[in-house]
Amino acid sequence: MSVREPDVSGNRASPPDAWRVASELYQAGDLFGCHEILEHIWRATEGSLREFYRGLIQVVVGLYHAQRGNRVGARAVLARGLARIEQYPEDCLGMDWGPFRRSARCYLEWLESGMEGAEPARPVWPRERYLDPTVQ
Repeated sequence: MSVREPDVSGNRASPPDAWRVASELYQAGDLFGCHEILEHIWRATEGSLREFYRGLIQVVVGLYHAQRGNRVGARAVLARGLARIEQYPEDCLGMDWGPFRRSARCYLEWLESGMEGAEPARPVWPRERYLDPTVQ
């Protein structure tokens, strides 16, 4: 079964149902579970969004490594993931990924600094605006 590939140029694209599960897991702090669901989506996706999902998985795994105290692994995987998702428009999948990407970049910079200062907040998962095109 293949996941329907949304139009990455518009604001009304609907990601797969499993997407909502991944979002809920992420927001609950279950980064490992989120990664698992995103991996299923990635494996079932063909086309241009495959690399976006791959990058998002890597960002989540990088944050998971940081959560577990593996700074070296966190930094490497997070950097690879950010490089991938930053190649896509900020409104990919009909959601605003800009704040997520910027806060993930801040998190990466904190890791690269040797974790000096207070730990930044985990990037906030974007709201699902695609459900109602009138929602701004």
